Amino acid sequence: MLFSRRRKLPRGRKLVCCTLLVIVIFIFYQIVTSFNDEDVEFDRQWTCEELKAKDRLVKLCKDFTNGNTGGNLCRDLCTSGELVIQDCLAHKNTTIVFSGTWRKNDIVFKTKRRPHHVENLEDVLSIGVSDDEPTAGDEQVYKKFVFHVFDHVQNELSFFRLKDMIGSEQQVLELLWHPHPLGELTWADMSSLWRLIQRDEFIKLQLLKEMKHIPRVYGFCGSFYAVEKVETIEGFSFTPFKRPMPWKKRLNAALDLLDLSKEFTETPLGQLHHCDIQPGNFGVAKDKRVVALDIDSMFGTKQMEDFLEQPTCESDAQCDFFDCVSACNTTENKCSRKILTNNLQIICRDILLSYWGQPGLLQRAPIHAQNKLSPVLSDCASDKMLPWKPGKIEKIYRKLKTILSEELVSN
Repeated sequence: MLFSRRRKLPRGRKLVCCTLLVIVIFIFYQIVTSFNDEDVEFDRQWTCEELKAKDRLVKLCKDFTNGNTGGNLCRDLCTSGELVIQDCLAHKNTTIVFSGTWRKNDIVFKTKRRPHHVENLEDVLSIGVSDDEPTAGDEQVYKKFVFHVFDHVQNELSFFRLKDMIGSEQQVLELLWHPHPLGELTWADMSSLWRLIQRDEFIKLQLLKEMKHIPRVYGFCGSFYAVEKVETIEGFSFTPFKRPMPWKKRLNAALDLLDLSKEFTETPLGQLHHCDIQPGNFGVAKDKRVVALDIDSMFGTKQMEDFLEQPTCESDAQCDFFDCVSACNTTENKCSRKILTNNLQIICRDILLSYWGQPGLLQRAPIHAQNKLSPVLSDCASDKMLPWKPGKIEKIYRKLKTILSEELVSN
């Protein structure tokens, strides 16, 4: 019988390999340590203790007391106690989240990673802030502030019909300050709001506040803002360790997801494309509404087209932005601006339908419902024949709505 022997590496090659490994480790260490402290904090999953989350709230109130931070919830958080913070839920590496209550409303109080390049408000308004800081009582400063807020919002969203669809510059500012009446703003108020609207999620939440499927915002203090607390749909599905939610509750959630997909086709910001559709990014509020969460990945058509239009591509695989997909023009080596996917199709594929390793919201349906749902859900979730022909969205929407509604009545 013959036995094979593994050839050993020559001593010289061993030395080269070890040297390369040391170099790689050194480079990696240099990259990690080159970030500033705040960036490092957000680049991996940290505990609330590591993030010193509670210390941030203490500093927030200290800055408010000293007149360096503003917002329409600062007084309730730091003085009157109407905003009560409870637990810290640092559930994402870019976000710090607290649970709490505000005037009998269950809330999450959160902040997101600060954008790397934020122009100071003093520079934007071309003024020097002296000891006598300007306020909204300074008419020229206030007018400049209102103009620049409006200009930033429409540029941030790539939506240049803001006046037609939302209202005047003053009305946009009032929406951003909602649900509190807009009184005279301090310099700290204006500076804090300016920094906060560098995060487009806060802008979208406020401008879309009248929509059924957008969570309510209760205000802000500094970089933190309060949003209604919901139960994520992620908890509705079956796992090896727990049973799924009752069938009727899941039916209601599925029906509301269908309505969400329809509502997003026509909003004050035009058609919205949600590019990160997964159970953890949708929740059910106390009043049973399904709402979209963490809507950083939700974009209007023009903004989405700009993202998809990459400089070069060699295949379709290079022409996507998470769930939002286009095709590669291999002749020009450029991605098309045409969006192939739609919200309903991704909701069917990634939330409603079950597949290996991923229990769907409508899994374990009663056999009579399963027989009716399966072919429609499969057609809805299919990645073939994209984009859908005109009328297909409405056709599948109606079919699913009818089946789910009938099933709800019979239960």
